[in-house]
Amino acid sequence: MSSDLSPDGFSVELARKKLAEIASTRSPLLAIDLDDVLCQTSERAAAWHNERFGTDMTTSSFYYAMWYKNPGWGTVPETLDKVKEFYDQDELQHADSVPGAAEGLEELQRLGYHLVIVTARVLDKEMDSTVQWLQHHFDGTFDYIIFSSQPEESIEKNGRCIGTTLSKLEICTELGALLLVDDLVETALAFGRHAQRPVLLFGDYEWNKRINTSDQWCFHEKLKEEDGREWWKNEDVELHPEDQIWRVRDWPEVVKWISQRTKHGSESSKLIPSSSLPQSS
Repeated sequence: MSSDLSPDGFSVELARKKLAEIASTRSPLLAIDLDDVLCQTSERAAAWHNERFGTDMTTSSFYYAMWYKNPGWGTVPETLDKVKEFYDQDELQHADSVPGAAEGLEELQRLGYHLVIVTARVLDKEMDSTVQWLQHHFDGTFDYIIFSSQPEESIEKNGRCIGTTLSKLEICTELGALLLVDDLVETALAFGRHAQRPVLLFGDYEWNKRINTSDQWCFHEKLKEEDGREWWKNEDVELHPEDQIWRVRDWPEVVKWISQRTKHGSESSKLIPSSSLPQSS
């Protein structure tokens, strides 16, 4: 057995072939992230943390994508334990959908687009909880659910749910996705700056106003090192004119952006080539 073969026999090569098959049968295709694009995951996490630990947390203090870098979450190990508990208790099922998402997705389907979820998950419980949440809120909306950055390859739900070690960028490239809708600025930069693939940076969120670096530190330790200086207030992400990144505040803006850049004709609808698009902002 090769090193890239999972216990159930689903290899990286087979994952790529499956994605290529999707690309050939589901065009034109849009890739949609889940957390805080479709599901109000961070809102639910803050509410759960308040219920569980007696805090007064809101997403206005979610300055970074990694929760341990935000006030109230504790050290890195403490935060990871909390995340595990959050999913073990299936708290995601109490999360609401993002306002306007259902209507927006319906309109995109009306325009002729196929929709695929591409979202990162680590724990098996996270994957199961995510599938259950989607079945409740968006049953039948998405052709496939693809989990990126998995420890191994897997395929379930009659081939409709795929887990792969591939990154979001690799997945979307294999899928031939016309664009990705995602709330993380780090993902947006990987797509729209480094790979020049169009991405809509979703939401007026604190965590996509500044870059989350790979170093691990927790908020209260960093605040102590900074002698109380509120360093995050001086951080900002500067998007360049050549970046294929466009900020959209909500689902009506997503639909407006895509519908204004969709060509209609005898063939399947498609996005206007990126060279024809206005400058990113």
